[in-house]
Amino acid sequence: MKRVLLLGAMLLAGCVARPEKLPVAPVLRIADVEVAQGYRATVVAEGLNNPSFVSFRPGDGNLTIVDSANGRILLMEDRKPKPILEGMSTEYWKKLEDGTPVYKVGPLAAVWLSEHRIAVSDAGLPDGDETVQVVEISPQGPTGNELKLRSNSIGPTGGGETDKGEGNFCGMTLMPDGRTLYVCSHGNDKKTWVLRFDLETGKLETAFSADDNGISVNSPMQARPWRGNLLVVYSGAGSKEDGLIVEWDLKTGNPARQWKLPGVFDPMGLAPVPGTENQFAITDNNWSLTGVNKGRVLIATLGEGENARCSTIASGLLGPVNCGFGPDKRLYVSCLGKHYDSNEGVVIAIEGFAN
Repeated sequence: MKRVLLLGAMLLAGCVARPEKLPVAPVLRIADVEVAQGYRATVVAEGLNNPSFVSFRPGDGNLTIVDSANGRILLMEDRKPKPILEGMSTEYWKKLEDGTPVYKVGPLAAVWLSEHRIAVSDAGLPDGDETVQVVEISPQGPTGNELKLRSNSIGPTGGGETDKGEGNFCGMTLMPDGRTLYVCSHGNDKKTWVLRFDLETGKLETAFSADDNGISVNSPMQARPWRGNLLVVYSGAGSKEDGLIVEWDLKTGNPARQWKLPGVFDPMGLAPVPGTENQFAITDNNWSLTGVNKGRVLIATLGEGENARCSTIASGLLGPVNCGFGPDKRLYVSCLGKHYDSNEGVVIAIEGFAN
């Protein structure tokens, strides 16, 4: 692999530029990243706080970023981040041993339903209170937005005394029918769910339980439609090599196939590689609650065996979380940056995919 130094723009709010267009003046060095031969990485957004999700607006394909800890959704226009939804609830996810609250989360996923309508997980609320909301985005700015639909919340589902209900809604995906959203949920590790949201009725309900099907790996992180079913990546326990991809049969509700991810710690993002049938980009976060570790991006090929075939295309990324391919066929990756709970998060774009 070759080492490249990702360079951010000067410390100007919302400044975004490609390396060849950066000013000669001093720049902010984001991270040392190694990329495989033929690939190239570029910073496209910075100054983010725990960025958790990337998507693309229909029509113009503009990059959309969930700036989670800042409680807002950003749309990149003319290489600058523009808030289109803000003021959403936030909370701290955990506490350290000394009682310090850490890892602030707000919305965790945002999926466009049309050019002006977006579905957002209201994940900055306590477990059992979270919902998915559909918002009409106003061209006049966030104050003109209109809430069109809000789902119900989901209470305890049988995870024991510590089960407070479903929460940390993340990894949403819109199905080809245009009516169904699947949502990854982290309410309780003893009862792990992928949820289903009906955009016509507004009903949110439990759909697929890993535990009920003998799957001990928890923490679903991202769902994607695939060959008429639903593909979900599970990160498992932090800093443990137990990540898993499960193909859920939408007709039976049972797992159709499973693939282990050898050598992968804490997979979080999952994005189908354009022009392929069974290859997916995956972010390996290498999670730790006490600090941000260096992670990587890899390509997983799903075959007939129980193990996916994985190859690294970029390493040294600081806390890669979510990923998605844009209309330009570049892979956009949200990263926590050197420290979480700070405005050091970035989104990088990786190019060089042949298809």
